[in-house]
Amino acid sequence: KNRNGYPDITALKDVKYTVTEPGKGKFERYLKEGETRPDYIFFDPDFRHPGEWKFETDAEVCTVTMTAEANKGDRHWADLRVALTEAEEQRRRQVSARDPELVLERMPLQNAEKLAREEVASLSRKIQAAAQEMHGLYDQSTKARKVFEEKKALHRAAEEEARRRQVEALEAAEVLKAIELGRKAAESKHQEFQAALVTARNRLADATAQATRVRGELGVSLEFLASDFVPALEREFPDVDVQAKTFLELAEMLWGPPGPGFAHRTDFLGHASAIDPNDEVAGVSLASAIGMKHPRRVGSANLFVSWTWQYTVRGLVQALVDYGRRKELCPETTFLWVCFFTNNQRVWRPRAQNGVEVFAANVQRIGRVVCVLDTFDKALYFQRLWTLYEMFVACIVLRLKVDLAIMEDGRAELLVATLVEVARCIKAVNIANASATYQSDAIAIWKEIQSVHGGADLMGAQITKLLNQLVFELLTDLQANC
Repeated sequence: KNRNGYPDITALKDVKYTVTEPGKGKFERYLKEGETRPDYIFFDPDFRHPGEWKFETDAEVCTVTMTAEANKGDRHWADLRVALTEAEEQRRRQVSARDPELVLERMPLQNAEKLAREEVASLSRKIQAAAQEMHGLYDQSTKARKVFEEKKALHRAAEEEARRRQVEALEAAEVLKAIELGRKAAESKHQEFQAALVTARNRLADATAQATRVRGELGVSLEFLASDFVPALEREFPDVDVQAKTFLELAEMLWGPPGPGFAHRTDFLGHASAIDPNDEVAGVSLASAIGMKHPRRVGSANLFVSWTWQYTVRGLVQALVDYGRRKELCPETTFLWVCFFTNNQRVWRPRAQNGVEVFAANVQRIGRVVCVLDTFDKALYFQRLWTLYEMFVACIVLRLKVDLAIMEDGRAELLVATLVEVARCIKAVNIANASATYQSDAIAIWKEIQSVHGGADLMGAQITKLLNQLVFELLTDLQANC
């Protein structure tokens, strides 16, 4: 307060405002930045008009009611209300619309992830507000202490002045006490919000881990592969015979050559533009993208497909459709784990994952495997290290249900071949001569073969025996369905 007993007001910046006084109308006031004036400059110095007062700036409208008790002349303020002007609300909406953080709100998330993120955002805002309040109270506390000490010094200097200063000092002490209590309450709130934030972050981590696991288990339906996949490719590449393309060629059309130079070349099925919740980076698996547009076309994988990317689109699709028909599988509920669709190639093509560990976990969880052959004589399937390893682990190590599917040309050749010819082709299979696209995969698989499965000779003998059994079962099934 100043010497006249009024509080002093200091303008933090130039401000122009309008005061509406009950019974007297409007008048304007203007303060320059840094100007300090007593508070009665905001209204009539007589100030004898009870009723609703209104103070307006370009951004806010403040209304407050003054009451006066009869025969006493005491006046009191009450019912303070502050609201934004229509212009300010419009400006803030425009700022909010330009906020780049809002892009996350356009992405579909799992419900658990979205709720957890909203809770984290809400708690973060509360913590920020509590921290600002605590800093403000701390500054007020420091200022109040300074005032208190000044009042005590003046009390010692002048006896006459001391009585008035003593009253002021007591008042300041009460203010300090209230501020200290408020600061402690703010600190307590801050600690509560911090604990709640930790809990929310843990929930978000759990939800993200759960969503990641679910995405890793996604399979595309046999119905999608039979009816939707090729038409979608033809729409994306209208001038290309997509069915004649191998999946290696198709992968380069979508993502460029394998290795560290990965780049989305097209937004096929929307997979390149979708944001992956795992790392908040654009680019998800094809299965995830399919699920965003056609939820019924994906589901928890129940059939693991062992194949090679050297197959053509036409060959793989026809072989799987024929297999589903022979085994009387429901296309809508048969969900295929096919690495081309299920794995996020943005992560896999630079080879940032351990394929051997991921394969073992997936095939054991799914529990059923179909190995797709292109033919039986010098088949590409028998020349690839990954496919032979997958067949061996699924059938010999994990003892899972394993079937063979075969492409149309190979099926015709097998039906007219003699058993001697079939046995000769199987005997020629040699895992030691099998190759892998990635050297890191070959090293990891051969390490498993040597250290866990008894070496190439023992594993090769077991594969030969297994192939004789599986090919005979396939031949019997094909003859029964002719």
